[in-house]
Amino acid sequence: MQAVAKNKTVYDLSRFDRTEAKKQTAEKKTKTATRSHAKAKTSVSGFAMFCAVTVFVMLAALLFSYVNLTEASDINRKRKVLLSELQEETQMLEVNRNQRMGALQVRDYAVTKLGMSKMDKSQITYVSTSGGDRFEVVGKEEKEPSRLVTGLIKGFSTVVEYIN
Repeated sequence: MQAVAKNKTVYDLSRFDRTEAKKQTAEKKTKTATRSHAKAKTSVSGFAMFCAVTVFVMLAALLFSYVNLTEASDINRKRKVLLSELQEETQMLEVNRNQRMGALQVRDYAVTKLGMSKMDKSQITYVSTSGGDRFEVVGKEEKEPSRLVTGLIKGFSTVVEYIN
């Protein structure tokens, strides 16, 4: 045996031999570790459930806010269109009011400031145009030629002098 022991490595296998006391302490350690591990698992799974519920609530709130934002933007767009239509109508009504007020103001000015009044039926005269268009010159007065004609004559005489 000594020859075998010298040539080969010897292992101490006594540590793998367990006595009854060692087995009981090892079982107690295992039970304690299992209980603490089981407690840790329940607290982690509870935390995981809390996180999952929180994420779900946040996603639901996010989707709800997007829906509300979309509805609000649609309402806003419709109201902008309505506002532009009402502004156009307001401008049209302002123009109509100004035209009416302009005519009323002209009439009031003519009556109050200029002393004018509406025509009576006796003041209305009718003109007949069935005889054709014609006009008569009542008095012939010799007029001087107009400025345009005198300007043309001067320009023409200047050109003739330049050519000569």
